[in-house]
Amino acid sequence: MTPTTTDTSPARPASIVALLAGIWLFVSPWVYGAAASPNAWNSWIVGALIFIFAATRLNRPLLAGVSWLNVILAIWTFVSPWVYGYIGNTGRFINSLCVAVIVFVAAMISANALPHAGMPRHRHV
Repeated sequence: MTPTTTDTSPARPASIVALLAGIWLFVSPWVYGAAASPNAWNSWIVGALIFIFAATRLNRPLLAGVSWLNVILAIWTFVSPWVYGYIGNTGRFINSLCVAVIVFVAAMISANALPHAGMPRHRHV
């Protein structure tokens, strides 16, 4: 009987959180009534990129670099309400800040996680 091991690396759940946050950021302009706003494209593009990078990290555990791209996108998401001037739309403003913090934390965890942390390590004798 062979022992079974599972991948306990925190990169997988962190990437799933980032992926879901990317989906939410993408749909949020419709939720907050800002889909007709000229700056809605920012949420659509950044949300899609967060989703793509998180999905890539899920499917390619050795590509930690894509998580660093999500760190950069999270920082951009945090400052974008001031850049595009929608701090007056309280819901959308708070949403951007919350999504940014969630993606930042998830991407940092994923970027710093060792792939296959739960797998047995081979010893070189």
